[in-house]
Amino acid sequence: MNLGMLGYFAALGLGACGSAMGIGLAGQAAIGVFKKAYMAGKSASAVLFALVGAPFTQTIYGFILMNTLKTTLDKGIQNPEAIFGIGVFGGLGIGVSAWFQGMAAAAGCDALGETGKGFGMYMVILGVVETVAIFAMVFGMLSAGSLA
Repeated sequence: MNLGMLGYFAALGLGACGSAMGIGLAGQAAIGVFKKAYMAGKSASAVLFALVGAPFTQTIYGFILMNTLKTTLDKGIQNPEAIFGIGVFGGLGIGVSAWFQGMAAAAGCDALGETGKGFGMYMVILGVVETVAIFAMVFGMLSAGSLA
C-alpha cells in the first residue's frame, strides 16, 4: 500500500510544484511591470494579481485528485500500482499545466504593462491552458473510480 500512498501524495505535490513555478514566473513579470510603472511615476495595475494567481488553481485540482485517490485507497482497492500511476501522471499533467500557464501569464503581465489593454484576452489564453489540468484531474478521477 506504500506505493499507492506515494501516488496519492504525488497528485497534490506535483500539482503544487507546478503552481509554485507558474506563480513564480508570472510574479517576476508582474514585479517588472510594477517597477516600470513606479519609475515612470505611475500607479501599478492591481489587475496583474489575477494573472499571477491563475496557476494556483492547479494546486486545488491536485488536492481534488488526491482526495479521490485517498477514497479509492480507503475502499481497500488492492491495486497500488494503478493508484501510483494515476497520482504521478495526473499530478504531472496538472503541474505542467500550471507551469506553462505561469509562462503565459508572465507574457500577459508584460503585454498589459506595455499597452494597458487585452486583459480579457490574456485570461482566455490562461483558461485554455488550464483546461489541460482540468482534463488531467477528471480523467484521473474517472480512472480511479473504475478501479472500485
